[in-house]
Amino acid sequence: MIIVGILVVLFAISNRSVVILELWPLPYFVPFPFYGAVLIAAFIGFVGGSVVAWFSAGSTRSKARHAARKASGLEKDLDKLKKKIEELEISQKSNLKY
Repeated sequence: MIIVGILVVLFAISNRSVVILELWPLPYFVPFPFYGAVLIAAFIGFVGGSVVAWFSAGSTRSKARHAARKASGLEKDLDKLKKKIEELEISQKSNLKY
């Protein structure tokens, strides 16, 4: 992130010229530094891409939650069966002594 920060600062220093932004459909013109316009556009693109990635991975997260719940249930069943096996082994050993 330090390298990216340095690149952003270098970009801002080397592109200090002012551009006129037209806020369509409004009849307003806003003078704005070029680096600001580019960085804002990049930020909006980053946020938009993040939102798209989040929603496109929704089914994968849902499947992962379902698999985790199923694994948890199976682990509980396994623990119950292990206890039952231990109880049966103990009762079998006690029956063999008599």
